[in-house]
Amino acid sequence: MKNLNPFFTIGTVGMIVISLLHIAFALILSLPVHTVFFALYPVFAAFMALGFVQIKNNQKKLIPIRVKK
Repeated sequence: MKNLNPFFTIGTVGMIVISLLHIAFALILSLPVHTVFFALYPVFAAFMALGFVQIKNNQKKLIPIRVKK
């Protein structure tokens, strides 16, 4: 499997972990910590966006140019 961009990996894993913790704290422990998690979601979304942009830029560089004969 091709290695993914580290920013994209951090963003994806961060979003999954934060969402699971948010659900666990809200439902299981009944703690009102929504503001903390809503502040963390945009941080990991920014990591995902940076990784996505870098992946797309690298894919554009790898497209071969056809030369007419």
